[in-house]
Amino acid sequence: MVKNINKKEDGIHYTAKELSYFMASRLKEASKKFFTAKNSEVQLLDPSCGDGELLKAAAKIFSEDNIKLIGVDTDEYAINAAQQYFTQEDNVSLFINDYLNLFAREEEQDLFNLLPNEPDSFFIEDGYLKPVDLILANPPYVRTQVMGADKSQILADKFNLKGKIDLYHVFLVAMTKHLKDNGIICVITSNRYLTTAGGKDIRSFLDANYEILEVIDLGDTKLFDAAVLPAIFIGRKKSPSENIKNDKVKCYRIYEETKKTETVIEKCESIYEILSKKTSGIYEANKKNYKVMSGILKVPQDPKELWVMASNEEKEWVEQIKKSSFCLFSDLFKVRVGIKTTADNVFINNQSEWEKLPSDIKPENEVLHSLISSDNIQKWTCNNSKISQKKILYTHQTINGKRQAIDLNEYEHTKNYLEFHKEQLSARTYLTKSKTRHWYEIWVPQEPNDFKKTKIVFPDISPEPKFSIDTNQYLVDGNCYWITLKESNQSTDLLYLAAAVANSDLMTRFHSIEFQNVLYAGRKRYLTQYVNEYVFPNPDSIYAKEIINLSKKLVSEKLLNEEIISIEKKLNILVEKCFLLH
Repeated sequence: MVKNINKKEDGIHYTAKELSYFMASRLKEASKKFFTAKNSEVQLLDPSCGDGELLKAAAKIFSEDNIKLIGVDTDEYAINAAQQYFTQEDNVSLFINDYLNLFAREEEQDLFNLLPNEPDSFFIEDGYLKPVDLILANPPYVRTQVMGADKSQILADKFNLKGKIDLYHVFLVAMTKHLKDNGIICVITSNRYLTTAGGKDIRSFLDANYEILEVIDLGDTKLFDAAVLPAIFIGRKKSPSENIKNDKVKCYRIYEETKKTETVIEKCESIYEILSKKTSGIYEANKKNYKVMSGILKVPQDPKELWVMASNEEKEWVEQIKKSSFCLFSDLFKVRVGIKTTADNVFINNQSEWEKLPSDIKPENEVLHSLISSDNIQKWTCNNSKISQKKILYTHQTINGKRQAIDLNEYEHTKNYLEFHKEQLSARTYLTKSKTRHWYEIWVPQEPNDFKKTKIVFPDISPEPKFSIDTNQYLVDGNCYWITLKESNQSTDLLYLAAAVANSDLMTRFHSIEFQNVLYAGRKRYLTQYVNEYVFPNPDSIYAKEIINLSKKLVSEKLLNEEIISIEKKLNILVEKCFLLH
């Protein structure tokens, strides 16, 4: 008997009824162009069908077609529930099995060989999985660290995947191989492959194998009962001889709009009604506003580039900004993540908690350093008491220009404290197995001397930009990133200019168009790969010099809130002038 699955751990989130009908309708619409013969049977597969919600929707949407529905799932209880819905008259076959186990270990000529004891003849032909015409799917979403390294490697080898893989990556490859040439797929997955550098292999795979018909980023609409933000991919599988460029792909983005500054163009009964709209703008449904972008996606030739879904107006605006720029942030600055301890409960505490420790295990003040973190950072300046109250036990120092771990014999109380936590710290095998590291070290310490430089610090997740200048030599937590000058002979004025540009309304819009990695409630990701691509104005222009002076004023002076707002308005105008928008 197949065990009942732990849905959360196994990344299983069954598709809601309305979403299932939406996806089935989109698949039907896409298939009309390619499947016109009414009499020939069309086979539709859901390889992780659960209790059959997608298949139920497909049965209704394709009711006038000669269609065979096939469902596979590991959960016996879910399959039984699906079987109770369908009647003997329905042309539906359901199987309890792991879809991925139906594929033999990859050998190019017999990839679709069934493993032994797979019976059903309609599902196989001459010992091979029968290719299907249509796939409608919501595959499980499980990341490498949850799957486990061994299972992850087995699947990577079987389906010829590299790097960190998610289970939905494997399903995408398997489903593509199971689909007939000219077949149509409509699949909902995490949207991460659209917006992160780590998604480059999947982006490349989809571009190579499909004429991409539509990509729908459902954002933070919560139509999908999962922590991940979903996207729907619809594509037609290309034949090996086809050379179609995906340069005019229909795309659609919808995210909750938390700002009330823009005008609502239409009130709708539901989000699904909004999804039927073809015009970009702000819509209202269920007392919430949603920002819609309906446009064309041009898939970049380089898979390392993200898939940017933007309207023509947005694309033209971004191109104008890029053409007017002097260089990129990456040309002048080094952007990196903060300190990663992999044991924050040991290394990071408020000053009051450190003070409570018995004197013999209270680390020496020389190794306790103030720490900028996402919970104490603010815009523009790092001069606040919260930062000085948060301390990290920093295990590294620079000697003769080289970073090395502190000698515990020189810090008796620190040694006692770390020995007290040795069981936890020694469990970090990536350190204990190293020939050059010590069990008590912070995992990613960065360069101690670089923290002493003037720098910009910003949180990795924030609803708005919070780029802050630090002149206090604070250390930086791993939930933040920091920016330093690449060369020692560069002027720190460049950092003040960079902070003003990064905090501006112009760069906020640029970021939202170019880097669409958005979490719930409008929170954005600010990663090295994104900030490196920020545009930078000519630092010698009169506007840039005025920006630098105003930026220094915000950082160094104690100002009233209305004074800060006034200066920020001036900065926004000056930044636009730097990029020739005035």
